[in-house]
Amino acid sequence: MRNNSFPLAAVLILLVAGATQAAEKPRPVQSNSNHPKKVWTNDDMDQLRARGLISIVGKDVNVKAPEATATPAEETYPVYSSRLDDPRWYADRAADLQAQLDLREAALQQEQASLALAQDRITQPGVAMDQPSIGVTPDAALAIFEAQVQEVQNQLDELSDLARQHSIEPGVLRG
Repeated sequence: MRNNSFPLAAVLILLVAGATQAAEKPRPVQSNSNHPKKVWTNDDMDQLRARGLISIVGKDVNVKAPEATATPAEETYPVYSSRLDDPRWYADRAADLQAQLDLREAALQQEQASLALAQDRITQPGVAMDQPSIGVTPDAALAIFEAQVQEVQNQLDELSDLARQHSIEPGVLRG
């Protein structure tokens, strides 16, 4: 077999040289001679802005900002340096925790009722495989439910202590 790399290299060099010469040739200017050129001046800026063709980023020194006056229909909210000083935050957080506490207490009461029925042999023995089980034994499940209720109650107590430290009225948490 003969090595034909020289002719291949020569062809590649000719192709590259031809491509660079074509790229270096000046191209004619493509202009649309139907439309006359327009030079925009500062006087024309309002016209461009009205047509939506120009935008300004930043403050425009020529335009005065409208003065904000509170009308009676508008509510103004106080600004707090921290959410820990905002009574509304405490009320929202307390409402969320109270909803969690209600759900967990309902689950605890249901588990207690199920356990009482099982002790009276009103329900069938065994484990319901189609329902989630929180504990291995009914007593363990009851202990877990009680711990969950106590955890949410502790969070409510901590929120109450935090509110007291930040001079939030106690009625806000009960709201």
